[in-house]
Amino acid sequence: MVGVASRDSGPRGSRGPILTRLLLDTTFLIDAERSHTDLDDLIGDEDDVAIAAITVAELQVGVELSKGKTRHSRQELLDAIVVAVPIAASGVWIAAAWCLLAI
Repeated sequence: MVGVASRDSGPRGSRGPILTRLLLDTTFLIDAERSHTDLDDLIGDEDDVAIAAITVAELQVGVELSKGKTRHSRQELLDAIVVAVPIAASGVWIAAAWCLLAI
């Protein structure tokens, strides 16, 4: 399974999978934006994080539906996220297409 390593705790069996990648969701990223928290303060350099293409699309909808300074700051945040965080399992073009369909 991608993103999960098995943990063998001995003859009694496994205690379950160990997470090796943290998938950031829309709610987490919106909370960071609203609280004016820098993502670098929340995510360590050693953390293996990614976002789903649909998360990019959902955030882009937030940009498209906002105006003025809010729109500008949301677009800047989204641009920074897309540059810094890998997008899992699909490309940004899928998220952009979903966004256009959703609005």
